[in-house]
Amino acid sequence: MSHSKPIIFPLDANGTIYALQDEEGNTIGTGSREVCEVLLFMITRNAASPGSAPSPTKVSLRPNVRAAIGL
Repeated sequence: MSHSKPIIFPLDANGTIYALQDEEGNTIGTGSREVCEVLLFMITRNAASPGSAPSPTKVSLRPNVRAAIGL
């Protein structure tokens, strides 16, 4: 199934696991609804300005990978 934009689908009946799929139906990522929403935001934000490259960001090293993801 193809869509006009990336979309979030539930993967279980309880709605605890979701998948984010691109326009061609390829799975980009899975996780909680919140994780998929953040991925979708990042994808659509970058797609809105295709001519500009994101500026490099200085990321401090942390022992927890989740803590290194800043929004």
